[in-house]
Amino acid sequence: PCSRSHSTVQESRSVAQAGVQWRHLAHKVSSLLDAYSGLLSNESVILAVNSSFVDPLLQFESQLKIIESSFGMIVVMPSLDKVKEMGSSNEDFEDMENLYHSILNIYENILLTLVSKDLYKLQILKEMLVWMSKDSSYLQERILVIINKVLRFTVRKVRKYTSVDAPCLGLLAAELSLLCSHEDPSIVQQASLGMCHLLYIAQCQNADIRTNKPTNDKSYSLQFPSSDVEFLPKEFRQDKSKIARRVGQTLLPSLLTDFVWSLLMKLSSPDDKIASDAASILKFTLEFHAEKVTMVSKIVDTIYRQLCDNNCMKDVMLRVITLLTCTSPKKVIFQLMDYSVPADDTLIQMWQAAGSEASVAPHVLKTILLILKGKPGEMEDTLTKGKRFSLDATNLMPLAASQALCTFLPLGSYKKAVAQFFPQLLMTLMFQVFYSNELKLTTRDNALYAQDALRVLLNCSGLQQVDITLTKANFWDQLSEELCYYYGVYFIAKTLSEYNFPQFPETLRYLYKLSVEGPRRSEDSVIVVIFLTEVSFVDCEQLCSHFLFLPKFKSKFQFLIFLPLNVGPYQDLRS
Repeated sequence: PCSRSHSTVQESRSVAQAGVQWRHLAHKVSSLLDAYSGLLSNESVILAVNSSFVDPLLQFESQLKIIESSFGMIVVMPSLDKVKEMGSSNEDFEDMENLYHSILNIYENILLTLVSKDLYKLQILKEMLVWMSKDSSYLQERILVIINKVLRFTVRKVRKYTSVDAPCLGLLAAELSLLCSHEDPSIVQQASLGMCHLLYIAQCQNADIRTNKPTNDKSYSLQFPSSDVEFLPKEFRQDKSKIARRVGQTLLPSLLTDFVWSLLMKLSSPDDKIASDAASILKFTLEFHAEKVTMVSKIVDTIYRQLCDNNCMKDVMLRVITLLTCTSPKKVIFQLMDYSVPADDTLIQMWQAAGSEASVAPHVLKTILLILKGKPGEMEDTLTKGKRFSLDATNLMPLAASQALCTFLPLGSYKKAVAQFFPQLLMTLMFQVFYSNELKLTTRDNALYAQDALRVLLNCSGLQQVDITLTKANFWDQLSEELCYYYGVYFIAKTLSEYNFPQFPETLRYLYKLSVEGPRRSEDSVIVVIFLTEVSFVDCEQLCSHFLFLPKFKSKFQFLIFLPLNVGPYQDLRS
């Protein structure tokens, strides 16, 4: 760093001395001379701050302001061709060209000085790309050339390090990846070259690079090139799929998450081209490497809020929900269940997106069943026991989970999973109906989500006739009455038994398991005993059950008395 600063100071002095010969150009290219003097002044301030014992954050913020001021001087400079047109002789042409390149060299030297001391300040390059994205006139090849020179300098530097810490690489990669699809071939070339430099730096953060271990995966490893031309694979030019694949392979999870997050924010860009390119790269990245993404809950919550604001990229955002659910179903579902009930249209659309893949249906239902172990409206006094389901003072996630089942269960992709988890869903919803009846809510309809989900479960499981019978008996209206609930449990179990429902063996096995292991609450035990008692009076021979060892249960009620049920004495069972 010291040698870097010393050489920079020396060069600045020589440039200042040479500036005397440019005075005769003042009336022709005054804007260049103003930029030249301004950059020299800014450089001296940055060098002073860089060598002082200032708080790192304050130091970075002050330097960034100076860099932005210098950036403004660079982008308003005329092009080299226009500068040459202002000259009247060959000597003028040469002097103007030297002045032009000297200005760019000063700006480059400022950046090199900062990065040579701290790789964290590579973030300045990301900020420069952000400034360029806000104004198309700022997007200039000469600026990208400077960025590439700084990145190439960093590549040579990190090869000597035993460890590399550059936390801004994910954000910087997102900005460069978008420029790889630019309409201007010169911009694409510089952005592609920048991506190669960046990925080599990122690869140096991996253990294989730091320990100089060879890798046999040629598609993954980037070798340090002998020239920029060699360092420019064509795969980065206008190929979003290959960019996403290579970035996902190279970046560490935290950096890849930054990459994904930055692209997600770009979906709201007023520039349709930027938003469209960001959408494509984002989808490809998650299709290839969604399992590496962290901060899933934050991403889901951000998507929900953007969809509520009627973001025009709705289809892309819902696809992101689907892809994240495939690799992190528990995180996605828990976040989707932590919004207020009843769910709005936006949340229901996100539920549908989360349930569109059959491969993760079992994991989604397992997560919902886990949430439904909670009692809605129950005060969260068990935080120290690690049983908190909601961020609110009361646990209302079971209400949302019950309503969500009304969306998930009818989906064609969930048909197999619903059959697999029918016993658990049936009993869990029976418990939730009872809990919901105890709720004292302003809107009584909120207590009916579990009941609605129970009806959907029956209809999705080939038991439509059971629902019809219960409806004719005015069962669903009476079930919401707390005093009639236990009779309602008996009645639905009796109706299921009469129709010899095909899920009987699995349901009976699960009921026995609950009775032995013991539900979490005493009221659950009563429901289990009532249900188990009634479904046991099914003619098992007609069902050809290979699970039961008793041929018939009709005259074997005493058998239940001796089961190790988690209930009180026999008198309680009779009552």
